[in-house]
Amino acid sequence: MIKKEIKIKPEVLKALIRLSGFDEKEISEKLKISLQRIDEGKITLGQLKKLAQTLKRPIVAFFSDEIPVLQAIPDYRLNREKRINSEVFLAQRKLTYLIDKLRELKTVKSNIPEFPLTLPPEKLVKEFRNFIEVDLIKNQKPHVLLEIYKNKIEAKLNLIIIEYPLKPAKKKENSDDVRAFSIYYPDLSGIVLNESDHPSVKLFSLFHEMCHILRKNSGVCSLEYEVEREFKEESYCNKFSAEFLVPIEDLKIELKKSKINENNILSIIEEISKIYGVSKQVILLRLLYLKEINETKYYELKKILEEKKKEEAVKGYKNWEGVFRNRTGNLVIKRVKEALFQEKISYYEALNILDLKSKYAEKLLYGEQKTAT
Repeated sequence: MIKKEIKIKPEVLKALIRLSGFDEKEISEKLKISLQRIDEGKITLGQLKKLAQTLKRPIVAFFSDEIPVLQAIPDYRLNREKRINSEVFLAQRKLTYLIDKLRELKTVKSNIPEFPLTLPPEKLVKEFRNFIEVDLIKNQKPHVLLEIYKNKIEAKLNLIIIEYPLKPAKKKENSDDVRAFSIYYPDLSGIVLNESDHPSVKLFSLFHEMCHILRKNSGVCSLEYEVEREFKEESYCNKFSAEFLVPIEDLKIELKKSKINENNILSIIEEISKIYGVSKQVILLRLLYLKEINETKYYELKKILEEKKKEEAVKGYKNWEGVFRNRTGNLVIKRVKEALFQEKISYYEALNILDLKSKYAEKLLYGEQKTAT
Protein backbone atom coordinates (compact mmCIF):
# COMPACT_ATOMS: atom_id res chain seq x y z
CA MET A 1 0.00 0.00 0.00
CA ILE A 2 1.37 3.42 -0.96
CA LYS A 3 1.71 5.71 2.03
CA LYS A 4 0.34 9.18 1.45
CA GLU A 5 3.07 11.81 1.47
CA ILE A 6 2.48 15.22 3.06
CA LYS A 7 4.36 18.37 2.05
CA ILE A 8 5.38 20.74 4.84
CA LYS A 9 7.42 23.90 4.54
CA PRO A 10 10.98 22.76 5.40
CA GLU A 11 11.65 26.01 7.31
CA VAL A 12 8.56 25.46 9.47
CA LEU A 13 9.40 21.79 10.06
CA LYS A 14 13.00 22.51 11.08
CA ALA A 15 11.97 25.39 13.36
CA LEU A 16 9.39 23.22 15.13
CA ILE A 17 12.02 20.53 15.68
CA ARG A 18 14.66 22.94 17.04
CA LEU A 19 12.21 24.91 19.20
CA SER A 20 11.18 21.65 20.84
CA GLY A 21 14.70 20.85 22.03
CA PHE A 22 15.74 18.44 19.27
CA ASP A 23 17.83 18.58 16.12
CA GLU A 24 17.10 17.09 12.70
CA LYS A 25 19.57 14.24 13.07
CA GLU A 26 18.05 13.16 16.38
CA ILE A 27 14.52 13.19 14.94
CA SER A 28 15.72 11.38 11.83
CA GLU A 29 17.12 8.52 13.93
CA LYS A 30 14.26 8.50 16.43
CA LEU A 31 11.40 8.40 13.91
CA LYS A 32 13.19 6.74 10.98
CA ILE A 33 12.78 9.78 8.71
CA SER A 34 15.67 10.45 6.35
CA LEU A 35 17.46 13.78 6.68
CA GLN A 36 16.75 14.40 3.01
CA ARG A 37 13.00 14.13 3.60
CA ILE A 38 13.25 16.55 6.53
CA ASP A 39 15.24 18.96 4.32
CA GLU A 40 12.52 18.69 1.66
CA GLY A 41 9.62 18.76 4.13
CA LYS A 42 8.23 15.47 2.79
CA ILE A 43 6.86 13.01 5.37
CA THR A 44 4.00 10.52 5.59
CA LEU A 45 0.85 11.02 7.66
CA GLY A 46 2.01 8.31 10.08
CA GLN A 47 5.38 10.04 10.51
CA LEU A 48 3.63 13.38 11.04
CA LYS A 49 1.48 11.95 13.85
CA LYS A 50 4.55 10.48 15.57
CA LEU A 51 6.45 13.74 15.06
CA ALA A 52 3.61 15.79 16.58
CA GLN A 53 3.54 13.45 19.56
CA THR A 54 7.32 13.58 20.04
CA LEU A 55 7.50 17.38 19.77
CA LYS A 56 4.27 17.82 21.78
CA ARG A 57 2.81 20.00 19.04
CA PRO A 58 -0.67 20.05 17.50
CA ILE A 59 -0.69 18.72 13.93
CA VAL A 60 -2.06 22.05 12.67
CA ALA A 61 1.23 23.73 13.71
CA PHE A 62 3.05 21.91 10.87
CA PHE A 63 0.85 23.56 8.25
CA SER A 64 1.47 27.15 9.32
CA ASP A 65 2.81 29.62 6.77
CA GLU A 66 4.73 31.43 9.51
CA ILE A 67 8.00 30.13 10.90
CA PRO A 68 7.53 29.69 14.67
CA VAL A 69 9.75 31.67 17.02
CA LEU A 70 10.46 31.73 20.76
CA GLN A 71 12.04 34.59 22.67
CA ALA A 72 15.78 34.03 23.00
CA ILE A 73 16.57 33.73 26.71
CA PRO A 74 20.12 34.27 28.05
CA ASP A 75 21.64 30.92 29.01
CA TYR A 76 23.25 31.04 32.46
CA ARG A 77 23.61 27.29 32.95
CA LEU A 78 26.79 25.77 34.29
CA ASN A 79 27.21 23.41 31.31
CA ARG A 80 26.16 25.54 28.39
CA GLU A 81 27.88 23.27 25.89
CA LYS A 82 25.03 20.81 26.49
CA ARG A 83 21.79 21.37 24.65
CA ILE A 84 18.81 22.63 26.64
CA ASN A 85 16.42 19.71 26.99
CA SER A 86 12.99 19.42 25.36
CA GLU A 87 11.15 19.78 28.69
CA VAL A 88 12.50 23.33 29.11
CA PHE A 89 11.39 24.28 25.60
CA LEU A 90 7.92 22.88 26.35
CA ALA A 91 7.76 24.89 29.58
CA GLN A 92 8.85 28.05 27.74
CA ARG A 93 6.10 27.53 25.17
CA LYS A 94 3.62 27.01 28.01
CA LEU A 95 4.59 30.24 29.77
CA THR A 96 4.62 32.19 26.49
CA TYR A 97 1.15 30.81 25.68
CA LEU A 98 -0.21 31.90 29.08
CA ILE A 99 1.30 35.37 28.67
CA ASP A 100 -0.29 35.71 25.23
CA LYS A 101 -3.68 34.54 26.52
CA LEU A 102 -3.69 37.05 29.39
CA ARG A 103 -2.74 39.76 26.91
CA GLU A 104 -5.76 38.81 24.81
CA LEU A 105 -8.03 39.08 27.86
CA LYS A 106 -6.70 42.63 28.45
CA THR A 107 -7.34 42.35 32.18
CA VAL A 108 -3.86 42.49 33.67
CA LYS A 109 -0.37 43.91 33.28
CA SER A 110 2.68 43.15 35.39
CA ASN A 111 3.50 45.79 37.99
CA ILE A 112 7.29 45.58 38.09
CA PRO A 113 8.67 48.24 40.47
CA GLU A 114 11.45 50.54 39.32
CA PHE A 115 14.65 50.18 41.33
CA PRO A 116 18.10 51.57 40.41
CA LEU A 117 20.18 48.87 38.74
CA THR A 118 23.18 50.12 40.72
CA LEU A 119 21.70 49.02 44.07
CA PRO A 120 23.71 46.30 45.84
CA PRO A 121 21.66 43.09 46.19
CA GLU A 122 21.25 43.59 49.96
CA LYS A 123 19.67 47.03 49.46
CA LEU A 124 17.47 45.75 46.64
CA VAL A 125 16.16 43.09 49.05
CA LYS A 126 15.11 45.80 51.54
CA GLU A 127 13.36 47.82 48.83
CA PHE A 128 11.61 44.77 47.47
CA ARG A 129 10.50 43.64 50.94
CA ASN A 130 8.89 47.04 51.47
CA PHE A 131 7.19 46.83 48.09
CA ILE A 132 5.57 43.42 48.65
CA GLU A 133 4.98 44.23 52.34
CA VAL A 134 6.42 41.10 53.87
CA ASP A 135 8.87 40.69 56.74
CA LEU A 136 11.32 37.85 57.26
CA ILE A 137 9.41 34.64 58.00
CA LYS A 138 11.12 31.97 60.10
CA ASN A 139 10.27 28.55 61.50
CA GLN A 140 7.79 27.63 58.78
CA LYS A 141 7.70 24.56 56.56
CA PRO A 142 9.20 25.22 53.09
CA HIS A 143 5.94 24.45 51.23
CA VAL A 144 4.08 26.95 53.44
CA LEU A 145 6.72 29.62 52.82
CA LEU A 146 6.64 28.98 49.09
CA GLU A 147 2.87 29.51 48.93
CA ILE A 148 3.05 32.68 51.04
CA TYR A 149 5.72 34.23 48.85
CA LYS A 150 4.17 33.12 45.56
CA ASN A 151 0.82 34.59 46.57
CA LYS A 152 2.43 37.87 47.63
CA ILE A 153 4.40 38.23 44.42
CA GLU A 154 1.49 37.27 42.18
CA ALA A 155 -0.82 39.72 43.97
CA LYS A 156 1.58 42.67 44.17
CA LEU A 157 3.36 42.32 40.82
CA ASN A 158 0.78 40.54 38.63
CA LEU A 159 3.50 38.07 37.73
CA ILE A 160 2.77 34.62 36.30
CA ILE A 161 4.46 31.93 38.40
CA ILE A 162 4.10 28.33 37.29
CA GLU A 163 5.78 25.03 38.08
CA TYR A 164 6.62 22.65 35.26
CA PRO A 165 8.83 19.60 34.71
CA LEU A 166 12.21 20.98 33.61
CA LYS A 167 14.25 17.79 33.80
CA PRO A 168 14.08 14.76 31.50
CA ALA A 169 12.24 11.74 32.91
CA LYS A 170 15.37 9.80 31.99
CA LYS A 171 18.71 11.53 32.27
CA LYS A 172 20.23 12.23 28.86
CA GLU A 173 23.92 12.74 28.28
CA ASN A 174 23.37 15.60 25.84
CA SER A 175 21.04 17.61 28.05
CA ASP A 176 21.57 19.73 31.13
CA ASP A 177 19.38 20.30 34.16
CA VAL A 178 17.65 23.65 34.52
CA ARG A 179 16.44 24.77 37.94
CA ALA A 180 14.24 27.64 36.77
CA PHE A 181 13.87 30.37 34.17
CA SER A 182 12.27 33.77 33.79
CA ILE A 183 10.82 35.69 30.87
CA TYR A 184 10.69 39.46 31.14
CA TYR A 185 8.38 41.61 29.03
CA PRO A 186 7.56 45.23 29.97
CA ASP A 187 3.83 44.45 29.98
CA LEU A 188 3.66 40.91 31.38
CA SER A 189 6.38 38.67 32.81
CA GLY A 190 6.63 35.18 34.24
CA ILE A 191 8.71 32.63 36.14
CA VAL A 192 8.89 28.85 35.77
CA LEU A 193 10.12 26.70 38.66
CA ASN A 194 11.14 23.07 38.35
CA GLU A 195 8.15 21.00 39.43
CA SER A 196 10.16 18.11 40.85
CA ASP A 197 12.38 20.24 43.11
CA HIS A 198 11.78 20.27 46.86
CA PRO A 199 9.92 23.43 48.05
CA SER A 200 13.08 24.57 49.88
CA VAL A 201 14.91 24.55 46.53
CA LYS A 202 12.02 26.23 44.72
CA LEU A 203 12.18 29.09 47.23
CA PHE A 204 15.74 29.97 46.22
CA SER A 205 14.84 29.57 42.53
CA LEU A 206 11.80 31.84 42.93
CA PHE A 207 13.75 34.77 44.33
CA HIS A 208 16.69 34.24 41.99
CA GLU A 209 14.34 34.56 39.01
CA MET A 210 12.46 37.39 40.73
CA CYS A 211 15.75 39.27 40.78
CA HIS A 212 16.12 38.80 37.00
CA ILE A 213 12.64 40.28 36.51
CA LEU A 214 13.38 43.24 38.83
CA ARG A 215 16.49 43.92 36.76
CA LYS A 216 14.36 43.68 33.61
CA ASN A 217 16.03 40.67 32.06
CA SER A 218 15.33 36.99 31.44
CA GLY A 219 17.44 33.93 32.14
CA VAL A 220 17.67 30.14 31.96
CA CYS A 221 19.42 29.20 35.18
CA SER A 222 20.98 26.21 36.90
CA LEU A 223 21.66 28.34 40.03
CA GLU A 224 25.08 26.86 40.72
CA TYR A 225 27.70 28.83 42.66
CA GLU A 226 30.27 27.97 39.98
CA VAL A 227 28.58 30.18 37.35
CA GLU A 228 29.17 33.27 39.51
CA ARG A 229 32.75 33.51 38.25
CA GLU A 230 31.56 33.86 34.68
CA PHE A 231 28.28 35.75 35.05
CA LYS A 232 28.04 38.77 37.35
CA GLU A 233 24.29 38.75 36.83
CA GLU A 234 24.01 35.25 38.29
CA SER A 235 26.20 36.21 41.23
CA TYR A 236 23.96 39.22 41.88
CA CYS A 237 20.74 37.17 41.66
CA ASN A 238 22.15 34.43 43.90
CA LYS A 239 23.08 37.02 46.53
CA PHE A 240 19.65 38.66 46.26
CA SER A 241 17.85 35.36 46.77
CA ALA A 242 20.12 34.30 49.63
CA GLU A 243 19.74 37.67 51.39
CA PHE A 244 15.96 37.67 51.01
CA LEU A 245 15.54 34.20 52.47
CA VAL A 246 18.46 34.21 54.94
CA PRO A 247 19.42 37.82 55.81
CA ILE A 248 23.08 37.97 56.71
CA GLU A 249 22.63 39.96 59.94
CA ASP A 250 19.92 37.61 61.16
CA LEU A 251 22.06 34.61 60.27
CA LYS A 252 24.95 35.98 62.34
CA ILE A 253 22.67 35.98 65.38
CA GLU A 254 21.64 32.36 64.75
CA LEU A 255 25.28 31.34 64.29
CA LYS A 256 26.23 32.91 67.63
CA LYS A 257 23.58 30.79 69.31
CA SER A 258 24.82 27.65 67.55
CA LYS A 259 28.58 28.06 68.15
CA ILE A 260 29.55 26.42 64.87
CA ASN A 261 32.78 24.39 64.65
CA GLU A 262 34.44 21.72 62.52
CA ASN A 263 32.72 18.86 64.34
CA ASN A 264 29.13 20.14 64.35
CA ILE A 265 28.99 22.06 61.09
CA LEU A 266 26.71 19.62 59.21
CA SER A 267 24.21 19.37 62.06
CA ILE A 268 24.21 23.18 62.44
CA ILE A 269 23.60 23.61 58.69
CA GLU A 270 20.62 21.27 58.95
CA GLU A 271 19.27 23.04 62.04
CA ILE A 272 19.57 26.52 60.50
CA SER A 273 18.08 25.38 57.18
CA LYS A 274 14.92 24.41 59.10
CA ILE A 275 14.78 27.83 60.81
CA TYR A 276 14.72 29.64 57.45
CA GLY A 277 12.86 26.95 55.48
CA VAL A 278 15.59 26.76 52.82
CA SER A 279 17.80 23.97 51.52
CA LYS A 280 21.05 23.02 53.27
CA GLN A 281 22.91 24.15 50.15
CA VAL A 282 21.60 27.71 50.63
CA ILE A 283 22.93 27.80 54.19
CA LEU A 284 26.22 26.41 52.91
CA LEU A 285 26.34 29.23 50.37
CA ARG A 286 25.64 31.79 53.11
CA LEU A 287 28.50 30.42 55.19
CA LEU A 288 30.77 30.81 52.19
CA TYR A 289 29.63 34.42 51.61
CA LEU A 290 30.22 35.09 55.33
CA LYS A 291 33.69 33.54 55.07
CA GLU A 292 32.82 31.09 57.81
CA ILE A 293 34.15 28.46 55.37
CA ASN A 294 36.49 28.67 52.38
CA GLU A 295 35.82 27.34 48.89
CA THR A 296 37.64 24.06 49.54
CA LYS A 297 35.42 23.40 52.56
CA TYR A 298 32.36 24.54 50.61
CA TYR A 299 32.91 21.94 47.88
CA GLU A 300 33.75 19.24 50.41
CA LEU A 301 30.52 19.84 52.35
CA LYS A 302 28.50 20.27 49.18
CA LYS A 303 29.57 16.83 48.00
CA ILE A 304 28.56 15.28 51.34
CA LEU A 305 25.16 16.99 51.24
CA GLU A 306 24.53 15.88 47.65
CA GLU A 307 25.29 12.27 48.57
CA LYS A 308 22.95 12.43 51.57
CA LYS A 309 20.26 13.96 49.36
CA LYS A 310 20.45 10.99 46.97
CA GLU A 311 20.08 8.57 49.87
CA GLU A 312 17.09 10.45 51.29
CA ALA A 313 15.24 10.83 47.97
CA VAL A 314 11.83 9.16 48.07
CA LYS A 315 8.86 9.09 45.77
CA GLY A 316 5.59 10.12 47.32
CA TYR A 317 1.94 10.57 46.45
CA LYS A 318 1.18 13.31 43.94
CA ASN A 319 -1.69 15.68 44.54
CA TRP A 320 -2.65 16.06 40.88
CA GLU A 321 -5.10 18.88 41.51
CA GLY A 322 -2.25 20.83 43.14
CA VAL A 323 0.12 19.89 40.33
CA PHE A 324 -2.26 21.19 37.64
CA ARG A 325 -2.94 24.37 39.62
CA ASN A 326 0.79 25.04 39.82
CA ARG A 327 1.26 24.30 36.12
CA THR A 328 -1.21 27.08 35.29
CA GLY A 329 -0.54 29.53 38.12
CA ASN A 330 -2.84 31.39 40.47
CA LEU A 331 -2.78 34.63 38.48
CA VAL A 332 -3.89 32.91 35.28
CA ILE A 333 -6.64 30.94 37.04
CA LYS A 334 -7.90 34.11 38.73
CA ARG A 335 -8.03 36.14 35.51
CA VAL A 336 -9.57 33.34 33.45
CA LYS A 337 -12.19 32.83 36.18
CA GLU A 338 -13.02 36.56 36.16
CA ALA A 339 -13.31 36.61 32.36
CA LEU A 340 -15.58 33.54 32.44
CA PHE A 341 -17.93 34.96 35.09
CA GLN A 342 -18.06 38.30 33.24
CA GLU A 343 -18.98 36.33 30.07
CA LYS A 344 -15.98 37.65 28.16
CA ILE A 345 -15.03 34.06 27.31
CA SER A 346 -16.93 30.78 27.11
CA TYR A 347 -16.36 27.75 29.35
CA TYR A 348 -14.80 26.00 26.34
CA GLU A 349 -12.35 28.90 25.87
CA ALA A 350 -11.51 28.80 29.59
CA LEU A 351 -10.76 25.06 29.31
CA ASN A 352 -8.44 25.70 26.35
CA ILE A 353 -6.49 28.39 28.23
CA LEU A 354 -6.11 26.29 31.37
CA ASP A 355 -5.32 23.20 29.26
CA LEU A 356 -6.85 20.87 31.85
CA LYS A 357 -9.22 17.96 31.98
CA SER A 358 -12.76 19.12 32.67
CA LYS A 359 -12.93 17.68 36.22
CA TYR A 360 -9.84 19.61 37.32
CA ALA A 361 -10.83 22.80 35.48
CA GLU A 362 -14.26 22.79 37.16
CA LYS A 363 -12.66 22.59 40.61
CA LEU A 364 -10.31 25.48 39.82
CA LEU A 365 -13.01 27.64 38.23
CA TYR A 366 -16.04 26.83 40.38
CA GLY A 367 -14.62 25.24 43.53
CA GLU A 368 -16.74 22.39 44.81
CA GLN A 369 -20.10 23.94 43.91
CA LYS A 370 -20.32 22.53 40.38
CA THR A 371 -18.59 19.20 40.94
CA ALA A 372 -20.94 18.43 43.86
CA THR A 373 -24.12 18.90 41.80
